[in-house]
Amino acid sequence: MADEQQKKIELAISGMHCASCAINLEKGLSSTDGVSNAQVNFGTGKAVVEYDPAVTNPETLTRTVEKTGYGVINEQVTIRIGGMTCAICVQTIEAALKSLDGIVAVTVNLGTERAYVTYNPSIVTLFQMRDAITEAGYQYLGTDKEGTLRGGEAEIKADLHDKLTRVIVGFAISAVLMGMMAAPEDLMHTLVYLQFLIATPAFFWLGMPIFRAALTSLRNRTLNMDVMYAMGTTVAYLASVLGTFGIVLDMSYILYETAIMLTSFLMLGRYLEARAKGRTSSAIQSLIRLQADTAGVIRGEEEIRVPVEEVVVGDMVVIRPGDRIPVDGTVSSGSSFVDESMVTGEPLPAEKLPGDEVVAGTLATTGSLTFEAQRVGADTMLSRIIRMVEDAQGSKPPVQKIADTVVTWFIPVVLVIAFGAFLFWFFVAGAGLQFALQTMIHARVH
Repeated sequence: MADEQQKKIELAISGMHCASCAINLEKGLSSTDGVSNAQVNFGTGKAVVEYDPAVTNPETLTRTVEKTGYGVINEQVTIRIGGMTCAICVQTIEAALKSLDGIVAVTVNLGTERAYVTYNPSIVTLFQMRDAITEAGYQYLGTDKEGTLRGGEAEIKADLHDKLTRVIVGFAISAVLMGMMAAPEDLMHTLVYLQFLIATPAFFWLGMPIFRAALTSLRNRTLNMDVMYAMGTTVAYLASVLGTFGIVLDMSYILYETAIMLTSFLMLGRYLEARAKGRTSSAIQSLIRLQADTAGVIRGEEEIRVPVEEVVVGDMVVIRPGDRIPVDGTVSSGSSFVDESMVTGEPLPAEKLPGDEVVAGTLATTGSLTFEAQRVGADTMLSRIIRMVEDAQGSKPPVQKIADTVVTWFIPVVLVIAFGAFLFWFFVAGAGLQFALQTMIHARVH
């Protein structure tokens, strides 16, 4: 039975220099509580560990490796996520991903709609991360390396159009309902039924994205702002229905225009937020698009065209007018005016002569030159700029962590106050059902 509970993982190890290193690491892992067997292979640089998940976990094993003086080689991936609306969504996704074995660190950024994940590829896969995200009720839109953003531009535009349509229709209907409220009192008894017929389909159509998100949150046993919005607008609508048909409440609680107006303002906020997110993402994509796809390099005695990923340090790269420089390097022959505005901000092209440095992403405007590649791939200046921007957007400042904590407690507190008010006035003060409902409605709507 104990054998059935054992798990086996493979850790890629860095820092081993000889067979003695493998022996020392093997002893360190074997002495860890819960580890039944550990084998370290110096040749492959990997450690295979069998352990009891009830006693230890991959994070503990990683710390053991680090305490022994070595490191575990992990991978990083940036996952694009759709459907997030607030800080609670961020916490839900982070919790879903952290529940997977092999996840070392997770940071989810609401503004960029991305999850920055450090993970052990021998334990967890992208498919498992995808399933965890979708099961939590959100959309897995691929990774940045998969180049899915261009394919998703149509989806983003359609989503913006849908939100804008709901905003325009919502405000138009709320204006009509507010106009009806100005009608003479003797007509209100008739118009209130017309308001009900107009507001009911409009309310559910406008609020459907909010209700869907709130239901997903409740299914995951979390309370996010969508739950708050859904409850507030639904209470206003239901109070109006009760007032329309004289059930407990009277016609003084006709709040159809309030329910529609609140929902429209919420959709307006989502539209503006989605548009801002799109601009944030496009800033990074503008930098990524500066990267060249291919490069002309001299191999042997002839020039060939190769993917930029195949350029290595020391290659001689040939640039002609109109070519985008693929990697960083130093000019060895020729001359050209290079537009560096996309990297440095300098509006005038700079002349590059032998001995001058050129950087990836800049554009040769006139003349041809040949330069020696010195920094390629992730080491180029452009790649480092992109990485720094992504890291800055992926990190959480202390004030954001405080805000996340406040939001977590804010919703339950408001709900407790609202229902507490109802219970007090109805059961303790004996004020009657109508007054108790009115108190709860005011607490929830306002």
